[in-house]
Amino acid sequence: MPLLCISLLVLVLLPLSLSCDSQNLPIEVQQNFLALVRTHMDNTRENITDKLQNLSCLELKHKPPNCTTEKADFVETFLIQACEMQNLRLQQTKNLARFVQMSIDCPCPKKPTKDPSVKSHKRMARNPGKKQIKKLCKAKAILSCMTLCYEKLNTLLMDA
Repeated sequence: MPLLCISLLVLVLLPLSLSCDSQNLPIEVQQNFLALVRTHMDNTRENITDKLQNLSCLELKHKPPNCTTEKADFVETFLIQACEMQNLRLQQTKNLARFVQMSIDCPCPKKPTKDPSVKSHKRMARNPGKKQIKKLCKAKAILSCMTLCYEKLNTLLMDA
């Protein structure tokens, strides 16, 4: 039960902590995508696909944010996706996350720094390869949702 409450609290507070004051219009986001982001998305997708060759990704418990609602806030959704991608700390996604943030003119919030006097009790990963595969699968899912959001944004702007 406490785990459920914490999960619900995170879902309520996460959008507030990742809100952005960007004044970019959807047309500017689209133009920045065409100029900056598309190439990095394609490169990242290709790189991740190569790394996951002959491996399958299981269904993720946490679905990345997407733009399925009618009044989707594209800037906020792209920010959440970019921050999630950045937090994976994968070499393959670092540049893409940075370019998405630049294109929407919104940086990810900084994580609070830890007090150096507090010792961290990190466990050693039993199988680092497994953890890397899980991160790559999550990056692939985020990338897929990000692609769909850009496609939806393009469709909305073409219809306008």
